Amino acid sequence: MTGATDEVRDAAGPATPGGPGAEPRDAVRRVPGEPVGGTAGGAPPSTVPASAGRTGWWDRGARLLRVARERGWWDDRTAAVGTLLFGLVLLGLGVASSAAPWVPDVVADRVGLWHVVLLVVASTALVVKRRHPVAVLLVTAACALLDALLGGSVATLVALFDALYTAALLTREAVRRRIVVAVVVLVVLSAVVTLALGAPAREAVLMLLQSVAIFGTPLWWAHDVRRRDELAALESDRAAAEGRRAEAERDRAEAEGRRAEAERQRADAEQAAAELARAHADDLAHIADLDRESAVREERARTARDLHDVVAGHVSAVAIRAEAALAGPPDPDADRDALRAVRAGTLDALAELRAMIVVLRGRPDAVTAPAGLDRLDDLLRTVRAAGQRVVVAGSVPVGLAAATDHAAFRIVQEALTNAAKHAPRTTTHLVLDAGADALDVTVSNATDGSSVTPPLHGGTGLLTMRERAEALGGTLDAGERDGTWTVRAHLPAVVG
Repeated sequence: MTGATDEVRDAAGPATPGGPGAEPRDAVRRVPGEPVGGTAGGAPPSTVPASAGRTGWWDRGARLLRVARERGWWDDRTAAVGTLLFGLVLLGLGVASSAAPWVPDVVADRVGLWHVVLLVVASTALVVKRRHPVAVLLVTAACALLDALLGGSVATLVALFDALYTAALLTREAVRRRIVVAVVVLVVLSAVVTLALGAPAREAVLMLLQSVAIFGTPLWWAHDVRRRDELAALESDRAAAEGRRAEAERDRAEAEGRRAEAERQRADAEQAAAELARAHADDLAHIADLDRESAVREERARTARDLHDVVAGHVSAVAIRAEAALAGPPDPDADRDALRAVRAGTLDALAELRAMIVVLRGRPDAVTAPAGLDRLDDLLRTVRAAGQRVVVAGSVPVGLAAATDHAAFRIVQEALTNAAKHAPRTTTHLVLDAGADALDVTVSNATDGSSVTPPLHGGTGLLTMRERAEALGGTLDAGERDGTWTVRAHLPAVVG
């Protein structure tokens, strides 16, 4: 049995080897004399760890063997040498039968030497028991059979025990079945041969029990170790599966965490996009409000300019004509002419007011075109009929943009009205200078000292004229220099 324990260690790994009388290191040991089910009073049984008491001989031997294997002191060669030495000790002690009657005398005289030779052959074969377990089993079995024919010895049976254990532990299932069948046949034949040789039945039964103990014990031991190995492998696989499952759970949890983080980031991005869209919509609404307010202001300014031009021009002409009629002595013919001029101016003002109101209401039948320089002759006849002297230089240009044409007419109308209002006894000069890209309009009159000269931004008329020019991208200058009041407008011919 010298090499049996190391086989357990090689098959079972670092765990404590099993076998008859083995006890787990941390097993619970029951106090002697205590009932199996606990104390009579129902208290739990008194237990002490096995390691707390005296360590058993099996555990000490297994520990020593483990230390020897870890340090490289024990391998198959060492086990074979140990088996050889153990067998030599047994042979030296005389643990061997005498030569059988059928052994020749030349062999019987040296039967002990033959026992040693067979032991050496069997022990030598144990060196390769792991690489060739079946061949080693056959060699040791042959040595044991020859040894039995010589009379038998325990030393060779120890080598056979080790080889049988190794073969039953390391071979395939089919080979193990054949080994078990061979052992059963050998055990039965040993009892049958004993009876056939005329021995009593008691000796046959004793031979049967000895054969079972010698040949059955290594088979049972190998089966137990292999079962433990399988259970350990299953437990290892289960632990590995649990580890993989835990790893998969961790991976799944991490994936869920990453997915949740991605969802949160997506939600944050969507929220930020929604806030940005709301802010953009608010900005657009604010810009639209500003555009509407600007459009309303522009429309109001344009309406104010048109009202001023329509009302101020005609009403100023009416007022000037009426004032001239009232300033002179009563004259029926002159008064009738003044009344006719007042009526004509009033009707013109009403007509232009009506046309402007129709345009402001947005009626589809509003076809009245805005006043332009093509009506300059009518304007000149009206102001001259009111007694104002006007000298025109230059001709009315053609091909002007509608906005430029309308603004030029309104500026001329307002400038003539201001001249008639503030310097009625002077001559007003109107100059139209049309170029390829611009139109210059100049209205000038001498100041006669009869009224106060208006400041540049003091009157509404000057403001409306400036707004009209700047709205088209042009300029307007108005002021007095060397006793002459001059209004000069520079307007683009084509409005971009």
